[in-house]
Amino acid sequence: MTGSLQTKNGIYYVVLSFKDDLGKWRQKWINTQLPTKDNKTKAKAFLTKTLAEYGNANITHSKDILFIDFMYKWLETVANSIEENTHESYHATITRYIKPYFTQNPVKLQRLEPQHIQSFYNGQLKNGTSASGILRQHANIRKALQHAVKMNMIPYNPADRVTLPKKQEFHANFYNAEEVNTLLSVFKNEEMYTAVLLASFYGLRRSEVLGLKWECVDFNANTLTIRDAVVRCGNKAIIDKPRTKTKASHRTLPLIPSMREYLQELKRRQTENRLLFGAEYVVNDYVCKRANGEPFSPNYITCRFNKLIKRHNLPKIRFHDLRHSAASNLLAMGYSLKEIQEWLGHGTLATTADIYAHLQVEAKQDMAVSLGEKLVIC
Repeated sequence: MTGSLQTKNGIYYVVLSFKDDLGKWRQKWINTQLPTKDNKTKAKAFLTKTLAEYGNANITHSKDILFIDFMYKWLETVANSIEENTHESYHATITRYIKPYFTQNPVKLQRLEPQHIQSFYNGQLKNGTSASGILRQHANIRKALQHAVKMNMIPYNPADRVTLPKKQEFHANFYNAEEVNTLLSVFKNEEMYTAVLLASFYGLRRSEVLGLKWECVDFNANTLTIRDAVVRCGNKAIIDKPRTKTKASHRTLPLIPSMREYLQELKRRQTENRLLFGAEYVVNDYVCKRANGEPFSPNYITCRFNKLIKRHNLPKIRFHDLRHSAASNLLAMGYSLKEIQEWLGHGTLATTADIYAHLQVEAKQDMAVSLGEKLVIC
């Protein structure tokens, strides 16, 4: 492989000359993004670095495909090594965001440079995509290109050389204890009342609420074990066992007397429903389900929740914000972030602190007011 510097439109380019795997001479132009004025030394250094990258990587140059085609081939490669719903999420992101741009702006994988990806992200931002959305797209692109590096298809990962937008600070919405009680009264006669109750009290994720089974409710030890999760994949709900979000998510929580009595009564009603519906009853061990035993879909929980809080003019929150409500109410009661971390099943204390740090500030404000009532400030 040989290389030289060329100029075009006032910019230095590195031009590599090499034989592909079929013995045919080919060229690759790489934009240094260095203006020709006063940058010759930097351009030479860029040339040396590029020759080293390509020379050490042992690139198989005959595997030259469009970048967007490679993204889908990568999806096929990782299909058996990731969860089904994760694969579905990757596929949706690529199809909805990445494919349209790189179909209109086609570029071969081996000619893909950081500026191609940067232009894609910049355009997404101008079109109103959030920083978090860009970061999700970047995660897919980077993983795919890292695989290309591993397969000796490209010498380096161009996604590592782009500038990413700063992720916005997340402030969760939540209900205080009084608002949670109002919410529970609204859902009292709804089939999904149990789901709302468990999410509000234990701070369970939607997937954990729907994955909870009676075998995980121990009325003798007065405990409830969070182990399984139901997640949406395409138009179906699937369950993996164990399928909680992280290792820390697999946790055991206490049953207080009132919760114990409620769940015992719920189980009794479900037994009666099974006899009432007979052969039409959908037999399963889920705690949260319809009268005929049919499990709730994740989408139904979300849509029905949103519809009812709007109908009753309650402050707008997501179903997942019931988890945040449980955390904020525990924090207001004086429990530490470490205790809340274990209750919610966060993998690290840092995760809990990142989400609820602003609530700590509010708690400190109350502390400051209390001190101000006791101390005389001159």
